[in-house]
Amino acid sequence: MNKQTILAIAQKDMKATFSSKKVWVPMIIVAILLCIIVPSGMAYFGIHFDLVGTSAKDMDKPIIALINDFPNEEMRNTLIGLPTIGYKFVYFFLTFMMIPFFLMVAIINSMVTSSNSFVGEKERNTLETLLFAPISIKDLFLGKVLASLIPTLGISFIAFIISAIIVNIIAYPYFKVILFLNSTWMILMFWVIPILVLFNIILNVLISAKVKTFQEAQQFGGILVLPIVGIIISQASGMFFLSPLSLFLIGTGLLIGNLFLIKLVTKFSNRNTLFQSQIY
Repeated sequence: MNKQTILAIAQKDMKATFSSKKVWVPMIIVAILLCIIVPSGMAYFGIHFDLVGTSAKDMDKPIIALINDFPNEEMRNTLIGLPTIGYKFVYFFLTFMMIPFFLMVAIINSMVTSSNSFVGEKERNTLETLLFAPISIKDLFLGKVLASLIPTLGISFIAFIISAIIVNIIAYPYFKVILFLNSTWMILMFWVIPILVLFNIILNVLISAKVKTFQEAQQFGGILVLPIVGIIISQASGMFFLSPLSLFLIGTGLLIGNLFLIKLVTKFSNRNTLFQSQIY
């Protein structure tokens, strides 16, 4: 493994990614919209206008029933102790419903950067030169993975920090607790998301190495968005909640999946095979 070669490939790919506004601008917009504007808007309007309590009283009963059946006793008591339905809804949304949004951003951004790894080289007419350069296929794959991992995690963590600051400025005077700084969110940001991003990147780099167009790569990679949609629905309906334990187990499962994908990478040790999968 040649670290200088890996870093050189990663720097080249990141430069190509951020030189195209069509790639990095949507990544930034998605992160700002889902991870900053949505929670900040929900915190401000939910607290100041009590939207759920005043304009949608028909929702009171299902929300109260959801709270009464909540599996975590500490969180259930916290929600019951809040003064209005609006406060309860905002606190629940910011604590649980925002988790799938951060997962969604991580998946979308990692998919965009990694799907472009090999097919992007083909579209820029640099693939042949890269494949037959004096570098190992292992270093090539690691460089491609690193080029997607760094910007994706960077955007995710920056969005999390900004969101936590804004949301707590709005919500702390009312809830008297710092949101986003609990075990659930720490496990999410420092265990699940890094492993999920790595899993998605390796998977999409492998897909990108097999398909011939950027659109094909994105179509295959977009399949991972579906489980996140399922999590959103299950959380909203009360069927399933992402507790610290469940998040830890999800991360462990993804880690095992990463080990499996890394084994698949070894099958691309023959550069002629990889060349033929892209050219023919």
